Amino acid sequence: MDQGDRKMFAPIYRGPARSPESEICAVLGSCGAGATAATLADGLLRSGLAVGLKASVTKRVAELLDELERASRVERIPDGRYRAARSRRRDAADRAT
Repeated sequence: MDQGDRKMFAPIYRGPARSPESEICAVLGSCGAGATAATLADGLLRSGLAVGLKASVTKRVAELLDELERASRVERIPDGRYRAARSRRRDAADRAT
């Protein structure tokens, strides 16, 4: 985690620190229909998982989403929202049921 992320994504509530990427993936996992960078930033700010101006948090979340998309941890759906990437193992389990 770089210094800027450490300040922006420091947990306000006492608890274990998680990487911003982990926080974004966790929030996306609970958004079945997907979410935009602005929606994710708003959720992180409201829950106390990020601090700062909404515009700067949204910009950083968008950058992190691009990185996560390149790493195949999230996927962008045609309307521009992001969702957590489905793992091959989970896809196989879904087909088996």
